[in-house]
Amino acid sequence: MAAYRVALIGTGRVAYQFSFGDLPDNHAEAVGAVERCQLVAGVNRGREKLDAFGQRFGVDALFHDCGQMLAEVGPDICIISTHPELHREMVEACAAASSTKAIICEKPMALSLKECDRMIDACEAAGVLLQINHNRRWHPEWNLALKLLGDGAIGRLNYIHCFMNGGKPAPSWRSDNEGPLLHDFTHYFDLMDLYGGEVDWLCGTAEQRQRPWAVEDFAASFMRFRSGVTGVIHASELTEYTENAFVLNGSTGIIRMLGERVHLFQTTPAEQEPDSGFRWSALEESTVVHPPDVSTYCAALNELLDALEGKAALRSDGRVGRRSLEMVSGIYQSQLQGSRPISFPVTLEGSGIQALRDAGRFKTRDAPRDG
Repeated sequence: MAAYRVALIGTGRVAYQFSFGDLPDNHAEAVGAVERCQLVAGVNRGREKLDAFGQRFGVDALFHDCGQMLAEVGPDICIISTHPELHREMVEACAAASSTKAIICEKPMALSLKECDRMIDACEAAGVLLQINHNRRWHPEWNLALKLLGDGAIGRLNYIHCFMNGGKPAPSWRSDNEGPLLHDFTHYFDLMDLYGGEVDWLCGTAEQRQRPWAVEDFAASFMRFRSGVTGVIHASELTEYTENAFVLNGSTGIIRMLGERVHLFQTTPAEQEPDSGFRWSALEESTVVHPPDVSTYCAALNELLDALEGKAALRSDGRVGRRSLEMVSGIYQSQLQGSRPISFPVTLEGSGIQALRDAGRFKTRDAPRDG
């Protein structure tokens, strides 16, 4: 069959500049590596990145206007890698185009739950598949952790603890609408959903402590999942270094994700008290067989194509993508209400960041902050 014709909307970092190794690590390279696809068009507001993208990938159909591209090129698949404030508008426009069969939208899905619902409704009404690129869903190490958990390697899952520390490079970073919860921790929220299930309630805080941008630079939350599992998160941009960890704590062991690699620790007998006869247990790292690396971008794209051909289901569709944003929105709503517990479903439909700005909790760059 003829190759699926793909258009890339937003030709910035994650579109084609993001690369950490030999495997395709961005959308444009993935399209080039998947034989069933052909990259046919690019859209970007700025000329410099658009021209550089076109030259690198041999794409001549370059546009500043998404609607014009849709009308003139008529792609089968649209990949949306713009800033999140444009996601809803772009998804709705692409879904309305008669040629569109599927859309890949970068994370975070949007800035508000109301926008997410509009995106889902637009795609469902048009019969268009919507995939949200929380790319660790396709990462072999994170799927190894899921298999180990399902196989009982750590017993019953009790709680999940994860943190992200890091900073944004100034002055080049544009973060008008994204703090660490939306930009970074959306990945971990998606994984907490994968391992723990849907959230029942949470309480949290999202604070602007030091950084100049009018978004949070520190956040923390405690949550309970409907499965009975609990979760604790910390996210900050208060350090010069970056450090991440994600830990699944079970009744008989621990799965610790350091970077993108599984470390399995299981219970082993330890010292015995000679007088009482009580024997302690300890944790000992176990050997695991690590899977080969794959390009998560290629894996996601191949899954989308298989779904279009009736051979697979999407593991990260719009409703799954919405759930991670609901966790972010829940923390913002909790902050607005004095860090009180918020039951799910979350009722804050608009942008949590804007609500906190309106409440005076997040200040603009030039305005002084209280305290």
